[in-house]
Amino acid sequence: MTSLVVLVVRQGVEVERFSPWFTVLLLSEFVLYYVYSWKVGGQTLGMRAWKIKIIPNNSDQNQLTWKQALLRFLIGLLSTVLIGLGVFWKIFSASKKSWMDLVSLSETQSVG
Repeated sequence: MTSLVVLVVRQGVEVERFSPWFTVLLLSEFVLYYVYSWKVGGQTLGMRAWKIKIIPNNSDQNQLTWKQALLRFLIGLLSTVLIGLGVFWKIFSASKKSWMDLVSLSETQSVG
């Protein structure tokens, strides 16, 4: 959809390959989608299908803060760059938590 909107705004002129502004635009969409989904509902659409939810470790909170959601995204991005090392950490960790869980003070919970 973003590409379609950009093409319409640019009157059919393609975006240059590896354009910095377009890359920033797409990355911003990723950040907004994940951070907003985790903050507001604790889930993305894919997480709903798998019936899992992100919850804060602090029992006084019922949802993640904006800071927690953003930290979770950034550490997840780092983990992706490192070929999923942060996710695989969960397998070998005594606490069974990924890097994202540890840094954002949250955890993944099964729902229903």
